[in-house]
Amino acid sequence: MAYMSEKTRKLYKSSWIAFGFRILVLIAVVLVAYLCPNELEMLEGMNFFRHFSVLHLLWVLWVWYMIEKLLPLKNTKPRGCMKYMQSEFLPTEEFARYKQGQNPEFKDGFQKEKRRYEKGAWIVLAAWLLVAVVTAILKKWNILGSRELLIGSALFYVGDLVCILIWCPFRDVLMKNRCCTQCRIYNWDTVLLILPIVFIPGFFSYSLLLGACIVVGIWEITHLMYPERFFPISNANLQCRNCGGELGCMQYRRGNDRKHTGKCRGNDGKH
Repeated sequence: MAYMSEKTRKLYKSSWIAFGFRILVLIAVVLVAYLCPNELEMLEGMNFFRHFSVLHLLWVLWVWYMIEKLLPLKNTKPRGCMKYMQSEFLPTEEFARYKQGQNPEFKDGFQKEKRRYEKGAWIVLAAWLLVAVVTAILKKWNILGSRELLIGSALFYVGDLVCILIWCPFRDVLMKNRCCTQCRIYNWDTVLLILPIVFIPGFFSYSLLLGACIVVGIWEITHLMYPERFFPISNANLQCRNCGGELGCMQYRRGNDRKHTGKCRGNDGKH
């Protein structure tokens, strides 16, 4: 993959290492859930504070996972998860002229692109709500217990990197966006992570839910206040010609026989 930028090479290497680590975490969770079922008691109510459990380490790991989302670690994080930050916003020439009152027709194009991305986000939200309702019903019918719900969250923890490194159903099936860099819901993964365990009432799940709401809340509030940061029509840093290779982009090119170059064709992010 000689066409990768140096940053992308490092990100892919670290992401594959993280992927292996998350698989080990999943295996550990399964072993604890089946071999030491008493450990699961700390998930309920305020049992979190009664004694130390190996699941406290999992809680710390997932809390850090959320905190890291908010840190401006430009050299170790993909652009897709940082595009809500001012530092990652590079106005396109068209947007700059629009802000100066010289390009009024830009507004219609921007609104059209914004609606397209919003449609994909609403589809994903509807799918997640459906999963939540089904999970709640299965929990009420005692088909799913604390063990299965915890393992479900651990599976989603692994699945996050599957979407980036291997195949993303959100991109290819639900939203039809081009890559992770342009993904409208990049930081929503924190909510998906805690979706199963939120049905286990207790400090463990509710504290993680709070963290996920903070991450997604900051993302969505920024989108509401500064939508121009999220779309390639207004943010040149999200356009393919300025990409140079990012996580979640290379496998898209391989799947579409795009080779030999680190930059895609098109001035507006089109491949």
